[in-house]
Amino acid sequence: MAKDRDAIKTIVRQLLHDDIPSSGETPDFKPDILDIHIDQVLIELPPYEDRETVESDGTIEIDLSDIEGLIGDKVEKVEYPTGSSPPDYIHNFSIFGNTLTLNTGSAPTLGDDVYLYCHKVHQLTKALSTLSPDLERVLIEGIVAYAALAWLNQMRAQIVPASTKWYENWANNRWVIYQKSLADITPTKAWKF
Repeated sequence: MAKDRDAIKTIVRQLLHDDIPSSGETPDFKPDILDIHIDQVLIELPPYEDRETVESDGTIEIDLSDIEGLIGDKVEKVEYPTGSSPPDYIHNFSIFGNTLTLNTGSAPTLGDDVYLYCHKVHQLTKALSTLSPDLERVLIEGIVAYAALAWLNQMRAQIVPASTKWYENWANNRWVIYQKSLADITPTKAWKF
């Protein structure tokens, strides 16, 4: 079962040994700071593919500005006409800014649906998660690494020098674990010529 944002934060706090104090003290890792680290790692994870339906305006150009969360190559493939079996994919298109241009010579008919298979940033809220269990693990490792390094940076002057080196080694180790996990799940992309 997918974990929501609060469950992820709870696991991260446990790994950072930062349980929320009951006596009114503030935790070392405030929720809004953890949210910043969560959002950073979500952007670094490989995108997920989602199908978006857009209505053709009768031209070869499709506006992408209304599609939220696009990342990287933005669109992997275009399906038009829709509903064919097997699907009719258009691979000959280009993207400049927020405009996708079909390089097919003819435009979709006005009002017809066009399916775009888009690359998007993963979502993690209280109600929705697009993360698989292996991506949740990498997300948690990344948040722990970012939070530990940020805390070390903030507290460097207040920590005893011997402890600083130990904590720096621990934080760097978390970073290496995260980078290895991220590399393991990120597919190698071949160059297209």
